[in-house]
Amino acid sequence: MPSSFFNPKSAGTRFLTNICNLIIVNLIFMISCIPVFTIGASITALYRITIAILAGDNPAVLRDYWKCFKDNFLKATGLQFLYLALTAFFVFELYMIRIMLDEQFQWTSFIAYFFLVAIAASSFYAFPLLAWFDETFKQLLKNSVLIAVSNLPVTIMYIAISAGLAFLLYQFTTITMSIMIFMGFSVLALFYSLFLKKIFEKFGAVINFKETEDTDKM
Repeated sequence: MPSSFFNPKSAGTRFLTNICNLIIVNLIFMISCIPVFTIGASITALYRITIAILAGDNPAVLRDYWKCFKDNFLKATGLQFLYLALTAFFVFELYMIRIMLDEQFQWTSFIAYFFLVAIAASSFYAFPLLAWFDETFKQLLKNSVLIAVSNLPVTIMYIAISAGLAFLLYQFTTITMSIMIFMGFSVLALFYSLFLKKIFEKFGAVINFKETEDTDKM
């Protein structure tokens, strides 16, 4: 029994390895987010690891995380600032509607809310797409919106969970942050990746580090 449990190919060993990988990648993710402007690249690299874990690739966390981080830094940063700029614009619109328009015109705020939700929905898919697909900036934006719309139940779930997490952070800041610091970010990304992996494979993607590395060598 003990010898089979510690066999590198046993389910128990794989489980413990994945737990360790999640703890490590959670720590790396938080460190790489510290400059703030690197958050986009950090999210991209995080999804590269979590989706690979689900594929059973047993990634080399440090090496594969930083490789994805560096390779996609420019596009990820561009996406991050685009989403931030759009969000800031529509938040400002909401502010202006509230202070400048009469109550009878307050319904126009729903237009801004719609775009804010659309921006969030697109961002849920854009960074994972960047982690696994070699696409142009325009293709990333287009495909993220198409996937968000064609997988609406998953998109709504992502938004609801993220909103719930934001509420918990606001109401129970210390407890929630303690959980997130331990391995909360990586576990949340892993849960999202359960659906992302299926969606990507439905579009013909082969989620496999080994095949990607073999292709690079060729």
